Amino acid sequence: MQRDSIQNVFRVAVLLCLICSVMVSVTAVGLRDTQQQKKEQFRQANILKAAGLWQPEASAEDLFSKHITPVVIDFETDRVTDRFEPGAKELDARTAARTASLSRKVDGSDETGFDVASINVRETYTTVYEVRDNGQLKTLILPIRGYGLWSTLWGFIAIDFTDATSDATSLKVKGLTFYQHAETPGLGGEVDNELWKGKWPGKQIYDSNWEVRLEVAKSADSEYEVDAISGATLTSNGVSNMIQYWLGKNGFGPFIRSLVPQQLASSQIPGAG
Repeated sequence: MQRDSIQNVFRVAVLLCLICSVMVSVTAVGLRDTQQQKKEQFRQANILKAAGLWQPEASAEDLFSKHITPVVIDFETDRVTDRFEPGAKELDARTAARTASLSRKVDGSDETGFDVASINVRETYTTVYEVRDNGQLKTLILPIRGYGLWSTLWGFIAIDFTDATSDATSLKVKGLTFYQHAETPGLGGEVDNELWKGKWPGKQIYDSNWEVRLEVAKSADSEYEVDAISGATLTSNGVSNMIQYWLGKNGFGPFIRSLVPQQLASSQIPGAG
């Protein structure tokens, strides 16, 4: 009877809990590197998809290293910087948001502009991704984020520089992907639908004055508009807002504009392109 006492039952229960906790902890630690690797491969795959370079049968790491060149830009100067290496932990948007020297509040009180995308804080440095051929920029892939209905949507938009001229209207969307969000499945969650993402390539971004015209709209009928997601008005508006912010003058707009004369110059180099 002693073995069935309440004290022994509790001892066995506590011992089992401790053993299970240790096993779970050891497993989590052991799988941490694998989880990080899978997470990075997923991110690389989304960058490749936005750039139109994804091949399902190929390794994301191999394709990425072959085609994509990460560079770090400084939003304060709108230029490439060597202060950080691409992939540095300081460049993570969530990490930067907790560090005053690496971020700025977005509230309309300074040059960061009005927070139309509801991001609250904008990092000072970030990584963008280039696809070049013989030195000539072909595609620029940019990280974007913004609030939808229930969550912040994290993704990438690729800009096609193949036919870039001094006219801003020559820049078009190459592709769009989202890799993290918590929007309603079947409604706002359709941002992941291949059919909807397939409506973005070829859409114009800017008018001749470098104003962002690209948007998600009901009954899209222009080269600047993409059909809204049925039943997901707030998510659709959120996508429009993040496009407006990140491709505008307070986001990547000045950096994108600075690349146009470089692109034109490189296209004149014998053998370029």
